[in-house]
Amino acid sequence: MKYGILVLFLVLLLPIQVYAAGIKVTVTKEQDVVEPGGAAFFSIKITNKQIREDTFQLKANTFLIAPFSDDVESVFFLPKSTVTIPTNQEEIVTAKVVFADTVRTDRTYVIPIEVISLTNSKVRETLEPTIYVISPKEVVNIGIEDIGTVIPGRENLIKIVLRNNANVDLTNIDIFYTSSVFSLEEKVSLNAFEEKEVELNLQLDPLIEEGEYSLAVRLYEGDKMRGSDSFDFFVGENPDITEREKVDRGFLSYRVEVVRENEGNTEIERTVKYPIGSFQKLFTKTNPEGALVEDGKFYEWTFKIPPGDIVRIEIETDYKLPFFIVLAILILIGIILYVRKKDLKLVKEVFKIKADESGVGEVKVLLHLKNKSSREIYNIKILDFLPKYMHADVDYGTLKPSKIQEGTTGRRIVWEVSKLDPGEERIISYKVKSRLKLVGAHDLPSGTVQYFGKKKRVVNVESNKVKF
Repeated sequence: MKYGILVLFLVLLLPIQVYAAGIKVTVTKEQDVVEPGGAAFFSIKITNKQIREDTFQLKANTFLIAPFSDDVESVFFLPKSTVTIPTNQEEIVTAKVVFADTVRTDRTYVIPIEVISLTNSKVRETLEPTIYVISPKEVVNIGIEDIGTVIPGRENLIKIVLRNNANVDLTNIDIFYTSSVFSLEEKVSLNAFEEKEVELNLQLDPLIEEGEYSLAVRLYEGDKMRGSDSFDFFVGENPDITEREKVDRGFLSYRVEVVRENEGNTEIERTVKYPIGSFQKLFTKTNPEGALVEDGKFYEWTFKIPPGDIVRIEIETDYKLPFFIVLAILILIGIILYVRKKDLKLVKEVFKIKADESGVGEVKVLLHLKNKSSREIYNIKILDFLPKYMHADVDYGTLKPSKIQEGTTGRRIVWEVSKLDPGEERIISYKVKSRLKLVGAHDLPSGTVQYFGKKKRVVNVESNKVKF
């Protein structure tokens, strides 16, 4: 029907010419498509072909106008219904036809108008201009291009074509776009018979479900509807997922949060892999629990995310427990070493000096004593033991022993040092001859140093054993 209206426009716009003896009347339609309550306008050009000036009157059929008609309220002629025209001259009169609000729509009305000479009633002509009354919604035709598939969460530009069917300007039209998933409003102006393209930026909520939806377009001028139509469009899949990771580092620990958020409108399946070392694995826990894959080198999670949902994976590695265990062991070892720490160090050395023809040899023994502490040590005793076969001819050097004790297996020699400053060293030496031939390797027992440690306890420090 809309295309039929457009064809009707072209036909109705053609001027109507009427010839009669002594008169020529031409009608031009300015506005002949109206809506209920609207007015149609025609330009009537009257040419006087008579040999004298004449006065003409224009009038409409009274029985086609209210109160005899429910369709046409009134017919006016502007500037007036009578006009005086000199010979071979012309005048233009505008006819205004006003329709009732209750006029029946979607039909053509013929409004007969007579042009009559007031001096000669035989000089007259009847015009029959036609007017098409449309329903209010057909004042503006609405066309829309193929919308196609609308992707939610993105910009979707839809082109809408508006055509003003009326010969009047529509300067303040409200366009309402209404759907079950959105509602928008904007304004537009249309000149008479203008065709204009407007763009609708359709940006839907990313979580709208897939499916077919309807879009209603309505145009209002004030409280009067000037056009309406509806169209279907399809909302497609929006596989929109946000992926992010957050790492929080602490003392000997770190925590990784893996987030997958479905901001689309369709369920999405995702797999997450996280590399893990063999040692790290011992101190790592995950929530939810991950599966070990690829020979235990990766944790893996596979999950489905409904639209609008968020999946969080927590991976926490904490080395504090093994650290504190190792630290406690080291502290314990340190305490033990500290308790067992010796403030004095005694090193024993033996040098073979010579041997006679019979194999009886002479050796020199050195006892090297050092104070390793940071304090002074008093009342120190150095003890050494000589086997019985080495008792002959002992030369005790510069520091004589304070005591020599004989036993069944040998001789114990005791030296006394009253004080050693921090870092101070003393060397005690003596020479001894063996009663036996010194053939092969021989062992000498360790020397010993005694002193009073903390809490007045007696501390014994042995030297190394020696061979010669």
